[in-house]
Amino acid sequence: MASKPRPSGYRNYTADGTYWTVRKQGRTYWVVRIDPTDGEYRVVEWWGGYHRAGAAGGAAAQLAYQQALSAAKDVLRDHLHEALETIGLGAPVSAAPVSPKDAPSRLGSDEEE
Repeated sequence: MASKPRPSGYRNYTADGTYWTVRKQGRTYWVVRIDPTDGEYRVVEWWGGYHRAGAAGGAAAQLAYQQALSAAKDVLRDHLHEALETIGLGAPVSAAPVSPKDAPSRLGSDEEE
């Protein structure tokens, strides 16, 4: 589900518009992913809890970093494939592999059939 655009100056911490943060309940600091769509700040994922705020904050930061890194790799991969296609180095359309069960019993030279 795509989130609505945010007002200028608001930072999305993940590609889907959610963000990792810490919420305290009782004596536990919970690491949660929040969806702020429509100003409701709904918890969409509970990751785990800690008894120290710093540990929970560190976990939230690491989760956000890993999620951002994964999203960035996906974007870069897509751009790389588009760039390769543009310069003629993309995969041929008929690049389906031949099954190993169809392999010849012996390999000959390129001229043989």
